[in-house]
Amino acid sequence: MSELFRLVEVQCADSAQAHSFTLSCGDRRVFELASLVEKEAMIDLVTGVEVAKHGRVQIVQGDRRLNKNNELGKDGERRRQSQTIPVIWQSLRKARQGRVAWVSANGGLISNLKVWENVTLPLWHHFRHDEPEAEQRIKHWLALLGLEQNAFADFMASPPASLALWQRKLAGLLRALVQMPQLLVIDAKVFEGVEAHLTEQWVAALDIYAEKDGAVLAITDSLTSLPWQKVERLN
Repeated sequence: MSELFRLVEVQCADSAQAHSFTLSCGDRRVFELASLVEKEAMIDLVTGVEVAKHGRVQIVQGDRRLNKNNELGKDGERRRQSQTIPVIWQSLRKARQGRVAWVSANGGLISNLKVWENVTLPLWHHFRHDEPEAEQRIKHWLALLGLEQNAFADFMASPPASLALWQRKLAGLLRALVQMPQLLVIDAKVFEGVEAHLTEQWVAALDIYAEKDGAVLAITDSLTSLPWQKVERLN
């Protein structure tokens, strides 16, 4: 599997623990931290909000999945070109925006935007996708996330305040998935308080995403029932 993302001797503020691991295409991992403070600090590091003062957070250069010259797949994804690309690491903060997507515990929606606007804003901002392609992706992932087709239109037209918490979480997952980032980082609390059948569908959708040359990293500071392996630390 191709390497995508790595931490090299990364320490969070106020923690003596150094973390080193590498994620490759297809990986789904749970990253368990010792405390809420360390968890929140690590989220900022792996999403590029902050720069590590100790160690390196790096992503592979040369992602071509979103190249407009690539073939468009049936699910709205840009298929990667088949040639081998040498592994060259770069600082996450220097990478093109949109290569890492983040899903917060409550979905992280912008309150004054409807779900459609929340979901498509990163596509226009980072990738400049056309509307038919965006609609194709949204319908594909909504179905996989377990929303009934006859509910699509009302859901996408809703303001966040009118939604139940599980619906806001679903919208946050949808927003991340339609971007098809190299790495999708999730607060593991997204799955708390969600009915079991929905949790199973969300996990299955994330598995499908990872199989399309991505990786999923769920971050937690407590035990979780997610079926993915824990991060294997190299140190």
